[in-house]
Amino acid sequence: MNNAVVLELFATISEIDFANSPDRVLQIFRVALETYGLHSFLITGLPVPHDSEWDRAILWDGWPREWFMRYKSEGHFLSDPCAARSRHTAEPFLWHELSADGLTARGRLVMDEAAEFGLKDGLCVPIHLPLAGPAVVTAASDRIEIPPDALPLIETLCVHTFRKLSGLQTKRGEGETAPLTPRERELLQWSAQGKSTEDISCILGVTTNTVESHHRNIRVKLDAINVAHAIVKALRRQEIQI
Repeated sequence: MNNAVVLELFATISEIDFANSPDRVLQIFRVALETYGLHSFLITGLPVPHDSEWDRAILWDGWPREWFMRYKSEGHFLSDPCAARSRHTAEPFLWHELSADGLTARGRLVMDEAAEFGLKDGLCVPIHLPLAGPAVVTAASDRIEIPPDALPLIETLCVHTFRKLSGLQTKRGEGETAPLTPRERELLQWSAQGKSTEDISCILGVTTNTVESHHRNIRVKLDAINVAHAIVKALRRQEIQI
């Protein structure tokens, strides 16, 4: 994660925070996704599979219209393997990571038909927040270009956008949370410079377990979903600099 990437993420999240309408939030989000070849997306809660009115949980339908109508008329929500996996994991995943051998016949049909409508591969970012049911931000296209180190950045954007649109952003000011300790700031500063856990362990002369423990504490203090999100929030609080 280099400085330019961190600053771009910082700028995008700041734009989302200052957006004064859902349309503006979605416009910013769409432009960011298109960087990775993701041209269509859906932001939705995930009711139980047999809920006949599952679509009432949709925050934004950005799928091709023909595909959404097909998906709904065929009852694909009941068998959608992306929705099923998103209910039970908090980790982002790519569509092609769903093993064909592990899919039901109906699950394979859902994915095959999505491909026919130009959604050949995609990304799911499951969202599990306290006092709320599971949700997912999923985006897809005919061809995507997502390097592995970009996944935490996309995850941060997806969760931040979901919170903004759903009104679940924390009401407390970021300045009201406990400040980072000098050691936590130092460690996060190295993370912002692109250093890995192992690198930071060597630089600071501590174990990797200690570095990971600090990262966990930092995420809790900043209400961050991952290190990339923590870096952005610390930059906004002026606790670290780039």
